[in-house]
Amino acid sequence: MRLRTLGRFELVDGEPPSTRLIPAQSKRLALLAYLALAAPRGPHRRDILLALFWPELDQEEARRALRQALHALRRWLGEAVLVSLGDDRVELAPGGCWCDAVAFESALEHGDLEAALTLYQGGFLEGVFVTDVSPEFEQWVDLTRTRLRGRALDAAMALGHKAGEGGDVAAALRWASAAHGLAPDNEAAVRLLMRALGDSGDRSQALQLFQSFAARLTEEFGADPAGETRALAATLRVAPASPPSAAPEGASAPERPMAGSPDPAPARQRETGRPRGRSVAVAIVAVLSAAGLLFAGGYLRGRSPPSAPQRLLVADFQNHTRDSLLAGVVTDAITIDLSQSRRARVLTRAQLQAVLKRMELPTDAPLSADVVREVAERDGVTAFVTGDVASLGTGFTISAALVSAKTGDVLAAVRAAATDSTGLLTAVDQVSTQLRRRIGESAQTIDSSLSLERVTTNSLDGLRLYSQAVRVGDQGGDQRRAVELLRLAIKFDTTFAMAFRKLGTYLSELREADGAYEALARAFQYRDRLPLRERYHTMGSYYYNPFTNLPDSAIAAYRALLAIYPDDTRALNNIGVAYTNLRQYRRAVGFHRLALESDSTISLIYNALATAQLNAGMFADASFTLKAKRRKFPAQQDAEVIELSIAAERGDFAEAYTQAKALLEAAGADLDSRLQPLRILGTLAFIQGRLQEAQGYLRAVTEICLREKEPGNYRDGAIMLGFIDIWYRHAPERGVRVIDSALSSYGSEKIPMLDQNLGWLSYAYALAGQPARTRELLRSLQAFDSATAGPGGRRTRKDGGYLRSRGAAEFAEGRYADAVKTLRESVDVYFCPTCSLPDLARAYDLAGQADSAIAVYERYLSTPWSEWWESDGEFTVTTYRRLGQLYEQRGDRPRAIAAYRKVAELWSHADAELQPEVDSARRRVVALEAGGR
Repeated sequence: MRLRTLGRFELVDGEPPSTRLIPAQSKRLALLAYLALAAPRGPHRRDILLALFWPELDQEEARRALRQALHALRRWLGEAVLVSLGDDRVELAPGGCWCDAVAFESALEHGDLEAALTLYQGGFLEGVFVTDVSPEFEQWVDLTRTRLRGRALDAAMALGHKAGEGGDVAAALRWASAAHGLAPDNEAAVRLLMRALGDSGDRSQALQLFQSFAARLTEEFGADPAGETRALAATLRVAPASPPSAAPEGASAPERPMAGSPDPAPARQRETGRPRGRSVAVAIVAVLSAAGLLFAGGYLRGRSPPSAPQRLLVADFQNHTRDSLLAGVVTDAITIDLSQSRRARVLTRAQLQAVLKRMELPTDAPLSADVVREVAERDGVTAFVTGDVASLGTGFTISAALVSAKTGDVLAAVRAAATDSTGLLTAVDQVSTQLRRRIGESAQTIDSSLSLERVTTNSLDGLRLYSQAVRVGDQGGDQRRAVELLRLAIKFDTTFAMAFRKLGTYLSELREADGAYEALARAFQYRDRLPLRERYHTMGSYYYNPFTNLPDSAIAAYRALLAIYPDDTRALNNIGVAYTNLRQYRRAVGFHRLALESDSTISLIYNALATAQLNAGMFADASFTLKAKRRKFPAQQDAEVIELSIAAERGDFAEAYTQAKALLEAAGADLDSRLQPLRILGTLAFIQGRLQEAQGYLRAVTEICLREKEPGNYRDGAIMLGFIDIWYRHAPERGVRVIDSALSSYGSEKIPMLDQNLGWLSYAYALAGQPARTRELLRSLQAFDSATAGPGGRRTRKDGGYLRSRGAAEFAEGRYADAVKTLRESVDVYFCPTCSLPDLARAYDLAGQADSAIAVYERYLSTPWSEWWESDGEFTVTTYRRLGQLYEQRGDRPRAIAAYRKVAELWSHADAELQPEVDSARRRVVALEAGGR
């Protein structure tokens, strides 16, 4: 069985001449094509297939339709070809059905470009119409068609260049003709064919090609060919034209295809100027950017760069005739005609229906003036066309107006008359021709303001606020302001799932745990109201946040989304965040890079990439990413923490301290800009043994948080104040009193449960030798988890922080073997790669497993972590001290000396109360060096 999707869409049995065509429904063949081609290759979820192919049916009817389609495909292909994996997934068995598009990409991947181009007989599902499918499926088809055509163009260009460089004139001309046929408006392809024609001796044909291209460029975009193209034409004019001598039959003219290659666009398509391949503007930018010549060398001879095609919407024409169908026919005819203009990109019916769904209106809702204006604003349409058809005696008049979507101003008005029904098509043609001309004239006057985000809500005001919040938060880095805007947006639409999702994401970044979880849970609650793309985004955000703690489920949701929208920037970025939570940092780096390739205008992606690189130990790459961000967003100051973290993880604490001080001095009066540098400076003071200074920074944190009513950060700072006495001063009772006194200033009854930091608090009590209080708090966490768990629960018992506290309690009770088991599990599941390591090392140590303790201590010191100030500083020097003792006991003098030297080095300027520790470390170095000689 062979499925053909390139140029033809059919399922055939056997090889020529005994080929038998299978009479299959187009939707069933489309389902087969999707199973064969959709990324990632492999099993596909049934719920996705239902949403793509039967979006209008209820769940039971859609499942019945899918079963019938699969039954029919199995009847043609064989039972073993389509594999059902349980009740929720379907897979096309590898090799079960040959597909030309799959074979085409496979040939490219194996470097067999000629074989690939032989398979490429036309656009993917070109001209195929599948009824009653979702806009998401249509978009998948468009994306796949564009990708395959682009890969075919790249292959033809590569073969053409290779043949030209090798002196094979005939092959160069053949492949250049193929490239030009695939993308007649790609300037690099035009030059390649001009060179091939010139090398074959047909200079006149090459110059004719240049003149035709230059005329089209001027007419459509008001631009001239690039300097490189003009220079090539000038070179071709130097020698007199001569007839072709080496061109193979059928390849001397650029319009004719090579044998066995894709057909260029049909003649009628060229005459009407219908867009093909990549636009000239995009091709020019791509070529000149690669050469570093953008807007250089007189590229446009003083003209502005060609403007992008205007996005237009054609509203339903009003009917003022006795024929109730006439206005619809005229609307469709004008839509088709305007779609052929290179200056306009008209919304398709599927795109229009997708917008109406986001507005929560029926997809066949009448397009009144108000609806049209809102559709235009939501979808970034710059102008729309309205009109009417009226009777005029025995004849008709057709009137149309081009209207600015932003202002409502009429940019152009046209009218044509028909003496009777036989002249209607001529009148339609006159109207559309005048409109196309006026669209070009009005292009510079249309105000293409910032487009709105394409998410579902019945409130335009809410959508405007949401879109502003995304720009402020994602592009501008001001998450506090974004939160304010999102809360306003939700007031306009209390079921605005995507606003709740984004609100939860920002609140999570701002450490407002309870508010973040509540917002994400509300978004998840309304997910079934959303179209497929938004639904999977909502599910992914809910699953991967640290309060739900289901990163695997988040990855599954985002992978399902990427199977339909492989270039979805936020899905690519968020799957990287989920992999970061799973501590698979190099995989996270890969997805963040893909997200930047998809859209480099979102500043937060640079931060996410640099953070993943830092955690993977790729410090130089992380620094390079941040330099690239500074060049692109020079006004933003939200990556300094990552930069100083790189210095700290490299062991340059003095540089990190300098950067943190500068960050604090540059901070404004707002909470966020001051809080983080204060916390970092406190940790750096810990590392260097300056306990009094650390206390000063932590008190500043608690004072700010008490004043600004920030309970979570307040409690965190208060616990750290007590930790100084518990861990460094070996005064656990005093440390607990400090904590309890500070917490009484901000009673727990006033603080949401998730903002109480019970995990960190219970750990501090265990470290202070009060395991009973630890277990009491852990029981509170379990009860809260049971009472409020959503899908899958918050899984407290599998949370790394919970397990760390439980292990610390077992440690305090002298149950070292149990503590080792619990803390090993904590290390495995904790999103923080270092937090539980010192505790596990101490448990091994007291359990008499010195070698394991040493290995874990070393792992703690060598593992990078982007949030090191949350976990690393408090145990750094005490870890070196214990390592020195363990190495000394083992007789490893060099390592013991190195560890003791680190204690003396890091605490060389420590407070007086810690100087005895420094003196002890120095004495051990002297003694070990003396004993080693």
